[in-house]
Amino acid sequence: MSIEAYRALEVGMNSPATAALLSRVDEEAAAPNLHLTGDGDAGAMSANLTPAMSAWLNTEVGPARGSAITAVKNAASQITMPGGVQGFVPEFERDRLKRERNTNRAEVQAGFNDRYGAELERQRDVEQQYEAMRFLEGGRNARNPGKLIDLAIPLAIMIPEGFMNYKFFLEYINVGIVALGSTIVVGLAIGWSAFLAGRFLKAYNFYMGPNNDRMRAEGLRMIGIAVALLAVSLVAVGAVRYMGIVRDNYGRIALGLQPLEPFSQTGMLLFGNLVVFGLGLAITYWLHDRNPLFAEKAEEHEKLTKKVEQLRKRELHDRLKQIDDAFTQKQERLQGQAQLLNSKTGYDEVCRNVSLIADKDKAVLGVLQEYRAQLIRKMPTDRAIRLEDGQTIGPAGFAALPIDLYRY
Repeated sequence: MSIEAYRALEVGMNSPATAALLSRVDEEAAAPNLHLTGDGDAGAMSANLTPAMSAWLNTEVGPARGSAITAVKNAASQITMPGGVQGFVPEFERDRLKRERNTNRAEVQAGFNDRYGAELERQRDVEQQYEAMRFLEGGRNARNPGKLIDLAIPLAIMIPEGFMNYKFFLEYINVGIVALGSTIVVGLAIGWSAFLAGRFLKAYNFYMGPNNDRMRAEGLRMIGIAVALLAVSLVAVGAVRYMGIVRDNYGRIALGLQPLEPFSQTGMLLFGNLVVFGLGLAITYWLHDRNPLFAEKAEEHEKLTKKVEQLRKRELHDRLKQIDDAFTQKQERLQGQAQLLNSKTGYDEVCRNVSLIADKDKAVLGVLQEYRAQLIRKMPTDRAIRLEDGQTIGPAGFAALPIDLYRY
């Protein structure tokens, strides 16, 4: 009997069949590329199998197991359902629906990979580069506020600068639009100076480290621009305030009023500008990373990941959801049909034989899991294992993947 032949198949840990599989461990552990079977691959009894595991199932297990499954299906087909419909095996039909669902998903995923393969590969490369840099940085995440925040810092500094300086520019120039323009230019210059100085100080060891003349030159240029902008801005503000006080003092003296002391008044205004500058510098220092290259790679990784996720949502997720919804509906119909079998003569025997096949499948799965465990122990921990959808995982991820045996 076909079922008994499958039950009699020797798949113990000391059996020749198992030894034939375990002999492939060293070969696959050393293989430069390892591609696992997909959930919808034609001819594969399970997803997440290595080539050796899949080949072993097809040669050592497949013939006897296939005959046993066919025998059970034939027995079930002898049961007559209402309307003269042939009986079936619900467990096998569920596997058929699952394989159909997974095949459709695999086709959609393959089409997506073909259309956007370049973007997906670029995103994977950048992710690997970022993770490598993250490891060198001790596993920390990069501080990367983003371009909008970088732009907002100088603009935000310009606001208190404007409140402090506009009045004195207007009093000295006496032309509103010119005074406003001068105030904006000075405010932006001080804001940009604070931003550059904060970036430089936070990454001082990066820019001024030994044996990197290019980074040193970039750092010196950055702090040089910051100092020049700050100096020119303070000179402009100080000159306007000082000369404005000197001019106004002539009028105050003519009116018999006490003249203002120009140096102290100018110093107070400059001190207020320096406080705002220091605040902008501190905010920039706090927000940014001590390794600008790490921050740039983090930003690139974030942008590419967001782009790929948008592509997946727009081009992939909706279609996969439609396939899953159709699968759920078919399962619900199957459940209702299966209930009609319970009272049919011969169905108890079909259920018993299904259980016998399931028991043997557990022994086969035990061999596959043992092979996987030995394979993972011999693999380098950084080995990249490719999945059906093009993603890659490491040995630890491989160990967590489910292995099941289709019965259809």
